[in-house]
Amino acid sequence: MRPGFSPLSLAVLLIILAACSTPKSTSLAAPTPSPSASNPTSTPDPWADIRPTGGTITGLKLVKKLNVPAGPKSLRVLPDGKRVMTCNLYGHQVTFIDAQTYEILRKVPVGGEPVECTFTKGGKYAWVSLYGSERVGATSVVVVIDTETYQIVARIPAGRVPKVVAESPDGKWVYAANWLSESITVMDAEKLTKVKDVPVGRVPRGICFAPDGKLAYVCIMGGHSLAVIDVEQGHQKVRDIETGYNPRHVCVSRDGRLLYVALNASGTLIKIDRATETIIGRAKTGTQARSTSLSIDDRYAFVCNYEDNNLGVVDLEQMKQLFTVKTDVHPIGVTTMPDGKYVWVSNYRPSTVYVFEIEYAAAGSTGVPNS
Repeated sequence: MRPGFSPLSLAVLLIILAACSTPKSTSLAAPTPSPSASNPTSTPDPWADIRPTGGTITGLKLVKKLNVPAGPKSLRVLPDGKRVMTCNLYGHQVTFIDAQTYEILRKVPVGGEPVECTFTKGGKYAWVSLYGSERVGATSVVVVIDTETYQIVARIPAGRVPKVVAESPDGKWVYAANWLSESITVMDAEKLTKVKDVPVGRVPRGICFAPDGKLAYVCIMGGHSLAVIDVEQGHQKVRDIETGYNPRHVCVSRDGRLLYVALNASGTLIKIDRATETIIGRAKTGTQARSTSLSIDDRYAFVCNYEDNNLGVVDLEQMKQLFTVKTDVHPIGVTTMPDGKYVWVSNYRPSTVYVFEIEYAAAGSTGVPNS
């Protein structure tokens, strides 16, 4: 009888051979590095396609100049990056601009003098402070605009002359700094109602929240400090952080470690360590440092040098203003686009918006900024 294998034994033999010929994944696979601050290659660089040569900014190139209604006090990009909104103080309206075509999509009358804005619900609602001066009949409110219908859906009472408005990271709260009431107004972002006023100090203006939402920081422009607000403990002021005189605008780094504060009177940008609440760096900017916006990788700050009629670019590691670019008269608002490629600036006179393309160093370049 000729030797051979039964169908069952042949199947078993094939399974054994396949197992022996397949390498074990545990013996050949490279170990996966654990994410850490000292191992930057453990996660992809989110800005690699924007700054493929290391991200050194060498210049800002003006690509568009827009005319907007009178007195563009501030501007801010919506979270999705598709539109930019300007608050036109003297025009008594806000303007929505297409970020790609630069077309003015809508002018929305707000019934007062719009100062600053912020957004909640991913940009569905725009919160706009109305100046409300000491004139007879003037009221100080924050209006809420549905950015899809361009309709005002709420008018929330604030203190005297609300200026900067800021949203908490979890979207629950909106704060407004009341310039003449020495307070902030806390608003419920879900109910679109006022919660309370919190005393903070003389002439509050700039506001930012820590990334975890537990604390908020308010520039006491009439003094020399940041007021620290404990959000979780009833929105109470708990202490002050020394800054130097006349702080106007405050930004926080994405990782929450650092605060950057523009000191208007001295024309200085300071860096504060949040853990120790101490100043660890200073950069001389231009005359009257006002609104400030960080680059998307937190390596640079764009600072409106109000009286010098230019925009400064500050290296935040060196704490040094590298160069400036000319604007129209009195640059007052600035916002960085989410793609990291453009920065927009509003100018009081003659009521214009400048769009600058951010230029980065070419491969092999020394990275020396353009003058």
